[in-house]
Amino acid sequence: MKRIVTGSERKLEVLDSLIKQHFADKMIIFTEHNDLVYRISREFLIPAITHQTKARERKRILDGFKGDKFRAIVTSKVLNEGVDVPSAQIAVILSGSASPREHLQRLGRILRKGKDRRTAILYEVVTSATSETNVSARRRRTDAYA
Repeated sequence: MKRIVTGSERKLEVLDSLIKQHFADKMIIFTEHNDLVYRISREFLIPAITHQTKARERKRILDGFKGDKFRAIVTSKVLNEGVDVPSAQIAVILSGSASPREHLQRLGRILRKGKDRRTAILYEVVTSATSETNVSARRRRTDAYA
């Protein structure tokens, strides 16, 4: 059931809208499952980074993202921590665990100091009337949103 919720077609429609809305901004898209990472990569022509991505390819993608080659990247848990991507302005979370720590790590990807930093925006796309709605509401009650 969880895979159906996290991979819903409506979420991809929302993602398409966000990509168009933020066409000039650097964006990181997070999902929980690699199959959705690869689907987004194929459908939106966005480089993907998962635990299966070799170190050399990962470096090439991140360097391209830090520069002007890539405007967006899609990933699962690989970029949650330990990776500096100062150029990211927008984060879109399509699915994730209930862990507040994971959520804060993802938020941290766009709150890094960078050149000419103005605004960072985090979108969490949840399916209404599912457990995602409750989990999202609980996370927003943490100190990170105070």
